[in-house]
Amino acid sequence: MRKLALVMVSMLALMAAAACGSDPTPTPVPEPTPTPVPPTATPTAMAMTDDPAPDPTPTPEPTVDPFVAEWEALIEAAQAEGELVAFICCGVGRGANIRNVLGVFEDKFNVSVVNSTGSSREQWDRVQAEREAGRYDLDVWMGGLRTSNARLLPGGALAPLKPLIFHPEALDEDAFFGGINYVDPEAQYVRPFVANASAAEFSYNSNNVNPADISSYWDLLDPKYKGRIVFQPWHIAGVTQTTAFFYWHPDLGTEYIERLHREMDPTIAPDARTAGEWTAIGQFDICFLGCEQAELEAEGLPVAEFTAGLAEGSRLSTGGNTLMAIDSAPNPNAQKLFVNWWLTKEGQTLMQQAELPMGGQDSLRLDIPKDDVLPANRRDPNKTYLYTEIDPDFPTKLDEAIVWVQGLYDELGLR
Repeated sequence: MRKLALVMVSMLALMAAAACGSDPTPTPVPEPTPTPVPPTATPTAMAMTDDPAPDPTPTPEPTVDPFVAEWEALIEAAQAEGELVAFICCGVGRGANIRNVLGVFEDKFNVSVVNSTGSSREQWDRVQAEREAGRYDLDVWMGGLRTSNARLLPGGALAPLKPLIFHPEALDEDAFFGGINYVDPEAQYVRPFVANASAAEFSYNSNNVNPADISSYWDLLDPKYKGRIVFQPWHIAGVTQTTAFFYWHPDLGTEYIERLHREMDPTIAPDARTAGEWTAIGQFDICFLGCEQAELEAEGLPVAEFTAGLAEGSRLSTGGNTLMAIDSAPNPNAQKLFVNWWLTKEGQTLMQQAELPMGGQDSLRLDIPKDDVLPANRRDPNKTYLYTEIDPDFPTKLDEAIVWVQGLYDELGLR
């Protein structure tokens, strides 16, 4: 056993000596390939830092409402012009507070307003003479259909209004009674902004007439009213829409107009104010065709508009409340600004207040209060009205009615 142990020790010593004397080439060990991190993997290392991850979505540039930009630019351009010259006739133009309405526009936009005065006939004569001399002083016209369709349009005095209107409130079809309409043959020059209800086309002296006795226009041909009726000429500007109503009404027509003129010995007044005053003092019982009686009634005089309704029905009328843009306007930006503003909620609310304290016109806008509308003008949502003026053929029908009445007046020697 001792010999065996010595042999094993000797062998181990020889093996250790051999190992120390060798220098073999080591076998290279390949470096491990790093495992790629998938793109969707959460980068643990980045989460350990304070730097936020970059946002791949760019921040959008703030957008500007195209209308706001155009509106603000228009205001600036109108202010550079500094002035608007308007002719506001008839209904709203007679209001004592029209200056206040225009003052709101002036204060809001810093553009002064000059309101040219006079009747539509006088105004047209002046404008026509100025244009023939190469002068263009007027920007906006408000008046009746007779003047616009018979004088302004044929005389080339109007610019298309429709392309000027871009305010969203003025273009909202649902906001206007009957939608948006133009009342000229080409449907782009003359836009109404009022539709007044009219139960009847006459006023009466409340001391002399019992309204319960009248249920039809034909009742006014009663001999007791002979010599007791006053009206303006039926063929002059300002009353011709009413003339067309009688002329074209299937239950009235030319027979009614002729009998009224031939049998009832009527008196022709020089203007609506005078006719109203004559009725208020009892000189006449019945006053046809838009007599100015509201202010007289408010003063306590015995005159009132007939509101009970008649067998022939009720109609709507724009009266002298249509909006037009004059061609070759000296202040085109102020013109565009005004016609847009006038049709907005603010503009039309103020328009209805223009004849306070008696009340005013009933704007075509449906989305504004109606507290300031004269009761006789206010539309009843439960009634159906004849609104002839938005008929595309109305200008032609109006002309036919006026020509016929002028012939009747020539025959009777009336003026």
